[in-house]
Amino acid sequence: MKKVIGMAIGCLAANLSYAQSSVTLYGVVDDGIQYTNNQAGASSWALSQGGRGSSKWGMTGTEDLGGGLHAFFKLENGFNLNNGALGNNGALFGRQGYVGLGSDKYGEVRLGRQYDLLFESLVPFAASGKFGGGLGAHAGDVDNTWGDFNLNNTVKYLSPTLYGARLGVAYSFGNVAGSMGRNQAVNVSLTYGNGPLTMAAAYLKVNNPATAVWGATSLPVAGAAYTNPVSSPIYRGYATADAIQISGAAANYKLGNSNVSVLFTSTQLQDAVKTTTTPLGGSAHFNTLEGDYTYNLTPALQLATAYAYTWANDARYGQVNLGATYNLSKRTFLYAIGAWQHATGKNSLGAPAVAANTNITASSTDNQVAVRLGIRHSF
Repeated sequence: MKKVIGMAIGCLAANLSYAQSSVTLYGVVDDGIQYTNNQAGASSWALSQGGRGSSKWGMTGTEDLGGGLHAFFKLENGFNLNNGALGNNGALFGRQGYVGLGSDKYGEVRLGRQYDLLFESLVPFAASGKFGGGLGAHAGDVDNTWGDFNLNNTVKYLSPTLYGARLGVAYSFGNVAGSMGRNQAVNVSLTYGNGPLTMAAAYLKVNNPATAVWGATSLPVAGAAYTNPVSSPIYRGYATADAIQISGAAANYKLGNSNVSVLFTSTQLQDAVKTTTTPLGGSAHFNTLEGDYTYNLTPALQLATAYAYTWANDARYGQVNLGATYNLSKRTFLYAIGAWQHATGKNSLGAPAVAANTNITASSTDNQVAVRLGIRHSF
């Protein structure tokens, strides 16, 4: 009997070991205290999660199929650490959920809900991805370089890296019977890295972005009432656009303890119809140029700064970011982020432009300052 029990325990241990080697559970919890000088006319102190990226948990796994071929999957859920609410409009695996096949020689194919290639390739060059989180995102994150939306029903191909270059191509099905083009998206990226220099370029076009990526339940009808899914006044007036088209390019150079990045994006919102919440209609452009600099003062302490300038049809948004990150360990760090945004001109609703840092209630004036102190732990 002891032998049988011993064999059973051994088999169980072997199975658990195999499971741990093929499936990984992981996550991040991120929380902090934020001060904003003006939200709709009043200052605010708040406990605010996700300063450097939303809290999340997920699982990823792979199976070796032999001959350099492997199957894999990823399921990832976002949540609000302070109230337990699901992120991504309540979707269980709203951040990512895909399955695919990969080859050492030919690259990989993924099917499911995924980040778009423009976000994946450009965020490593942006202040938002390096040190600023949502406070470092460009005006309204209209170019999605902070990943405010994901793509549903997506087939993505990533080539193997060849001489430092990697190509990505993706297509999102609209899944609407009788209308192949409705809610569809096309996406392409090219990244390159060689020594201290890294570069990336990407393009994304999404048809009917209100329903495809912003969470609207119905398409807009000209002249009718419309429940607008966009809250930011920076581009809320163009939420009824027939399509959004974003292109961008970036470069980073590492010199010793310093990193310098330059990033440019161009966002076109095409043929918005006039409704009760989008009074201007028509098309709009948002071009953004950003420069950022990070310096590792010690192996544990990084200091950073960035400036981004966005020019739209009738509005201008300038933004200064400062940041500091202190690593307590490989999995835990403290951070401080500051953001000042200044707006001029007329916004997307035809009103005087007001400052509106990403994912924060807009200021009642042309200036907004936000400061966040936080902690982030990975597991």
